[in-house]
Parts: sequence; structure tokens; C-alpha cells
Amino acid sequence: MEFSWWAFWATIAVWLFQPVLSFKEKTFSRRQMFGRRRGWAKFHGRYRWQHLPMSFLNNWTVSVGDLLVFPIVNGLVVPQLWPAAGWELKYPVFFFIGNVVSIIAHRIWWGHDENLGHVFKKWEAFERAFFMADLTRAGWAHFWFMVAQATVVLAYFFSPMPPPAVYFVSGLLIIFVMIQQAQAVLVQNGSRGQALATAAIMIPVVAVIAILKLA
Repeated sequence: MEFSWWAFWATIAVWLFQPVLSFKEKTFSRRQMFGRRRGWAKFHGRYRWQHLPMSFLNNWTVSVGDLLVFPIVNGLVVPQLWPAAGWELKYPVFFFIGNVVSIIAHRIWWGHDENLGHVFKKWEAFERAFFMADLTRAGWAHFWFMVAQATVVLAYFFSPMPPPAVYFVSGLLIIFVMIQQAQAVLVQNGSRGQALATAAIMIPVVAVIAILKLA
């Protein structure tokens, strides 16, 4: 099974823009954002998990999941992409869809989900005409990281892969889902039942895709 070390290290290099910029913008940690004040987590959404001011380190999906999962995923997937027939037509489409996915996700976070302190300048949504005006520099780094990862994951879904790569990538994506849901419960004080239900949907989807790719 081939592994692309340049894709592995390039992913880490791109990911590093987020903590570095976040540190410069003083949104890297709780202490940077709020000093020693207690009670900094003020929930003001309809649900407990909504509109939680969140530092880079508190966003486990980004600070832990993106770093642990996607460098390995990219290292496994990238070597299999270029030999695929019709790649010059498919990959621009995947990149376009990756942009759409990132736009939709950030628009949701800006208005209806948790406002990520290291991603957006403002806690309240709709203060500007469009969410991109409120992105921090770390937020832009996160935006383009998500575009790249959505593109690679789509390419994985729709490109031939050797069985070992499918096993490893599927396992890593399941770990990513578990990190997301752990954050929802332990950081955002979300419902355990909702987190389990979300995982119960997403993990079988990953498994079904793996089965179809192995068939």
C-alpha cells in the first residue's frame, strides 16, 4: 500500500496556519480569550450547545481531529488519485463541491450553531451582510482547510482504492466522528443522546461506503 509523505506533511503544514494565526489573534486558548475570569462560557442560543464562545484548543474537531486524522487520510488517498481515469474532469468538480460544503458549514456556524471564537470575530451573527466578512485570519485558514479536506474525501469516495486504504481511511473517519461527538458532549454540553444518535447515523454511512468500495 502506497503512502504519500509529502501529502502527510503538507496537510500538517496547512493545518499549522490555524493555531499560529489563532495564537496571534488571542483566540488559541480559554486563557487567551478570557483571562482568569470564571463563567466565560455564556450560552445564549436556543439549546445549551448553541453560541458557545470557543477557543482553538476547545474545538477538538479542529485542534485534535484534523491533526490526527487527515494527514494520514491524505497520505493514504493521494497516491491513488492520479492514476484514476478521468481525473482531470472529476477533481475540479470535487473542488467546487468542497467550496460549497465549506461555505454551507461556516454559514451554519455563523448563524445557528456555536460561534467559534477562533473562526469568527463576532459572537452574534448577521452583523454584516455575509459571514465571510466576519472570518478571522484563523477562520480563513480553517475555511480553506475544510475545502481541501472535503475535496480529498470526495475523491476518496468516488475513486478506486486498494482494500487496505479503505480499511484505514474508514477507521480514521470513524475516529473523526467520535471526536466530533465527544466535543459536542464534553465541551459544548450537548445531549449525549443526540451525540449517540448522530454517531449512529454517520458511522454506518462510513461503513456502507467502505463496503461498496470493497465490493
